[in-house]
Amino acid sequence: MNKADPLENLGNDDSLNTEIPPAPDNYEFGYPLVSKRSEEDLKKFGLNMVEDYRDFKRELLSWLATYGKNPEKHEGLAETTLESTHYKLETVFRWLWRYESQYTTRFTPEHANKFIRVLDQSDGMIDSTVLHHAKDIQRYFRFSNYVRGTEYEWEVDIELSQSNGDERDYLRRSAFEPLYQAALDHSSVKGYHSVSPEERSELKTFVAQRLGIPKEKVGPDEFKQANSWKYPSMISVTLDTGLRPIEVGRAKVSWVNLEDNELNIPKEESTKNEAHWNCAIKKRTAKTLRRWLDERASLEKYDGREELWLTQKSSQYGSKSCNALLHRVIDNGDVPIPEHRDISWYSIRHGVATYWANHVGPHHAKEQLRHKSLNTTMKYLHSDAETRNSAVEQIW
Repeated sequence: MNKADPLENLGNDDSLNTEIPPAPDNYEFGYPLVSKRSEEDLKKFGLNMVEDYRDFKRELLSWLATYGKNPEKHEGLAETTLESTHYKLETVFRWLWRYESQYTTRFTPEHANKFIRVLDQSDGMIDSTVLHHAKDIQRYFRFSNYVRGTEYEWEVDIELSQSNGDERDYLRRSAFEPLYQAALDHSSVKGYHSVSPEERSELKTFVAQRLGIPKEKVGPDEFKQANSWKYPSMISVTLDTGLRPIEVGRAKVSWVNLEDNELNIPKEESTKNEAHWNCAIKKRTAKTLRRWLDERASLEKYDGREELWLTQKSSQYGSKSCNALLHRVIDNGDVPIPEHRDISWYSIRHGVATYWANHVGPHHAKEQLRHKSLNTTMKYLHSDAETRNSAVEQIW
């Protein structure tokens, strides 16, 4: 007996609806939508503000209950997570009203950066609590982007540990070289005449996708063009200096100092605008950068642009595009990362910071990673797995 074809009941791609419907407004909450403290603060601005904010919170929490976990899959937050998110966002918006000296529900990434810094500097505040607030802020931004049409992209811009005493999901040193190799492999294409006709046909499909051209137009020149030093240069510089995603986007050609094997970041162009940074890069990275600069000079989309790297759409890199790049490289390579690890671009920075702090020294790490305070660097000074494994072999 033949089994039913699982594709028979599936529609074609044209029938897929990428829009998500409005969240139902009849969701029942087992807690007040406006906390007593929020209500007291709002009454200082006017009684109408209480009702307006309650309407806003109902819309926000209903959306999170329906789509908060994964909007595309229509998966909402668990009830306990939703309630926790609700109360943390109450704190966020109460701070917003005090900061702006007026009632508003417009909370931006600039507000988020200020709030997280204030929270981090509060007496008795632990990193894990700050991170939980940051995660709930990201949930609000997801709601805002889908419902209000904003295009907010935000990540925490200060160094925080994932939890008290536990090691964060940072990239281990053992994965540094394999990650660069994966970027090299991902960006390399075999010679047009060095492969069999069958493999050449498969590679033509790959090259066509990479260059955005029809497969029938792919020839020897296109095979050469598909090879690139862009990803290897981005990965190698980040493995040396722990570039933040925002720094990848802001990096300029003028930062590259191949004569001294350095990345020179002027004070006025640094992320915190606090100091001029001279970050060392290894000779291999300098050679990779030199090849990328030569390649970059031949690419039309970089004409008149100062950015060292641009996305395929000619825009600056950010957290989303950096993470997508990293996942593509990892998926196509052999990088030793445990399945339970949640790796992001910041994981590279955390791994680099951990190595420098523990094996080179916190003062050098502070300069290389561009930390404002040595206290930030000291958070990375702990017994990492590599150090413990080495020590246990030598102890007797």
